[in-house]
Amino acid sequence: MIVRIIDVYVVKECIEAFKSATVANREGSIQEAGILRFDVLQDSSNTAHFVLYEVYRSQEATESHKEAEHYQEWKATVESMMAKSRESVACGPITPLDEDQW
Repeated sequence: MIVRIIDVYVVKECIEAFKSATVANREGSIQEAGILRFDVLQDSSNTAHFVLYEVYRSQEATESHKEAEHYQEWKATVESMMAKSRESVACGPITPLDEDQW
């Protein structure tokens, strides 16, 4: 299992458009067999900062996600909305380890 935490900083004028595109990406993502969780969070103290919290069954699932049409569309749509390049960290869970608990 792989957990990816992605920090995205968006140009303030693009916040609503970013949210809309990202919700659409999430809806496609949760249909993928390899994704257990896909949360979109907005920082309460800095509304231009978003965190994407993604849980994958395997490394192969992360790679498959990046090939998905909805991801490719999201990436092309939001790239110009970002105030800086997104940052990502991959983590391995300590608990829960049971996929049903995600």
